[in-house]
Amino acid sequence: MTLALSAPIPDAEFEASLAPRHASALRIELWLGTVMVPGFWALDWFVIPEDVWLTLWIRIACAAVGVVLLGLAARAPAIFEKRVDAFALGYSLLVAWSIAVLCFMHEGYESPYYAGIDLLVLCVGLLYSWSARTAVAFNLGIYAFYMGPLLLGILEIRDFAATLTNQFFLISTMLVTALSQHHRRGIERREFEAQHTQKRLLAEVQQLATIDALTGLYNRRHFFRLGEDEIDRARRYAHPLSVLMIDIDHFKSINDNHGHSVGDQVIGTIARRLAACLRKSDIAGRYGGEEFAMVLPETDVDNATTIVAERLRQAIDREPIHTSDGPLKVTISVGVAPVAATRQGLLDALSQADAGLYAAKRAGRNRVIAWSEASARAAEASAAEAAEAEADPPASS
Repeated sequence: MTLALSAPIPDAEFEASLAPRHASALRIELWLGTVMVPGFWALDWFVIPEDVWLTLWIRIACAAVGVVLLGLAARAPAIFEKRVDAFALGYSLLVAWSIAVLCFMHEGYESPYYAGIDLLVLCVGLLYSWSARTAVAFNLGIYAFYMGPLLLGILEIRDFAATLTNQFFLISTMLVTALSQHHRRGIERREFEAQHTQKRLLAEVQQLATIDALTGLYNRRHFFRLGEDEIDRARRYAHPLSVLMIDIDHFKSINDNHGHSVGDQVIGTIARRLAACLRKSDIAGRYGGEEFAMVLPETDVDNATTIVAERLRQAIDREPIHTSDGPLKVTISVGVAPVAATRQGLLDALSQADAGLYAAKRAGRNRVIAWSEASARAAEASAAEAAEAEADPPASS
């Protein structure tokens, strides 16, 4: 198993990671807008007293939109977060355009109200990490609306020096904040990619610690941990539980005749076929070498023997294993044992299943045998005979 550290991260995934922070930023902007935009109405009494009631309605409209969006954020946060950039862009443009209208109502391009647009652009630049396209759209949207009356001949420049100064500071603010957003967005993108890579590395390490690389099944250590947990659960609720021990028949001859590389291919293919026949709740692991072990929750020994184990045996027997040396006819032997209701551990249950497996081997292989007292005694007798034969070899003639 390898990890593609250089695999590009989709833009949509990065944008989704920014959404919660942008949602929090928009809430700040909305609260500031609903308080400060109406609050500056006091300034209108001194600057444009003749239009003070009209400016009040303009400010109330902006505040009302802010209140609606705050209500949406409280009642439907998922929708608010999903559309946060559109809401932020729309609300920011609305407030900027309302300030531009106040400029037109006062002294046009010489009006000091333009400082409110500067303040808004700075606020947006500090709060959000918009893409370059969104930042350009925002600034162009403001500037086009602000300069529109001049281009249409509705307003004219009366004080060139004041107008030029206002234009200089407004454009400079837009450039600085857009570049700041671009820089911060790049930093956040690199941090996100680093966190993404770290998570993937952690997932790989966790997988390496629990999964057997050749078979894709649980390794022995993790298999025992999960199996013991399942035994505790079955005992707690008095549910049936069975275990299987599986061995590839004549596997040594496969290695001897075809090499270990082909042997690995056989093990890997058999593991995949076995896993395909199991439920999601079943626990399968590589016990060691060419042996596999399985824990079957909610399964008594009769069903484990006649249904599950037999299905596994047939899945291997009915079709040859395709290898680099060509197709090989391979079979398995299976031993089955129940997990006793007493304080029997997984190792004890597997030892009994292994006795059934040994009985299946002695009976001719390619078969399923459940553990019983008789099979256990036969296994013990065979082991004793083998030990005796090894201790007292026949004399040579």
